Amino acid sequence: MINFSATSTAINHYGNTHCIVYPYGEVIWVPPAQFTVLCNFNLKYWPFDTQECYMKFGSWTYSGDQIDLMNYNNDTEVPLDLLISNSEWAITKATQEKVITYYPCCKEPYPDVTINLTLARISPSYNVIIVTPAFVIIVLILINFWLPPQAGEKILINASTAIIICLFMLYFTQKMPVMGTHTPLIVLFYSSCLYIVSFSMIGSVVVMALSRTKHSTALPWIVKQPLTGIIGKLLGLNSYIQQSTMTSHRVTAEEMRDHQVTDFDDINSGEEHHIIRSSLSPTKPSIQQDWILLAAAIDRISFIFYCLLFSILAIVYSV
Repeated sequence: MINFSATSTAINHYGNTHCIVYPYGEVIWVPPAQFTVLCNFNLKYWPFDTQECYMKFGSWTYSGDQIDLMNYNNDTEVPLDLLISNSEWAITKATQEKVITYYPCCKEPYPDVTINLTLARISPSYNVIIVTPAFVIIVLILINFWLPPQAGEKILINASTAIIICLFMLYFTQKMPVMGTHTPLIVLFYSSCLYIVSFSMIGSVVVMALSRTKHSTALPWIVKQPLTGIIGKLLGLNSYIQQSTMTSHRVTAEEMRDHQVTDFDDINSGEEHHIIRSSLSPTKPSIQQDWILLAAAIDRISFIFYCLLFSILAIVYSV
């Protein structure tokens, strides 16, 4: 009597183990044994996965005419009263089924008893080790878009987040079982976050370049008009709009004073002041503030886009 699904090293002789034989032919054999079986793990939902394993017991020597295997207590459920609890796995369901097989070589039936085990991983610690850092990584990526466009800390936050994700990827390679047919969703999520951080860093470089570079050309009116209107307010750019407006008004007043010309009319013996109002072009302070406004708008739009992206990832990886 052996376990069909056992490995070669798990098939051992049980020694001189006694059997209980009843007058009506029933034999009870309870040998002490430890079985090692191979399970086809599906790690898609690791570390919250549920696995199914089976153990198939039968005889390669005696047919059903000589040994008739029966379910324990003639029941389909396997009693788990004497089960020793495990710190990583919990058996949620255990069933047994008697199967009779006829082989082409022989006319005799060959019965076997198949025990199906449903194992659920006990993973409260993984919530702290894996899931909580995932939320922190999302917060770090999103909070980056609310920093001032000129802030160099944007690059620092993105680089630190990328390093954290890489460390977790190394942790997964050490922690993941060797067997497995599917890549866990949590690993795919961290991998996606690494791509997202890379694109976020590129966006941060672009935003910093727009806000720090000394521009000589004014921001196109078709771009500035929406940003200083309702769209800018919806994006939370009120402070940048006020700074841009105050700078523009201050510069306009200074230019008007610089362009004020006083003419003296000797014929009318009166003093007349003629103010020549020419079309004033924006100066560098107002131009620079407008480009900072554009950089802040790009950050806010990126924040909305990344929020939608993380929502989609959460839905996809939770299904």
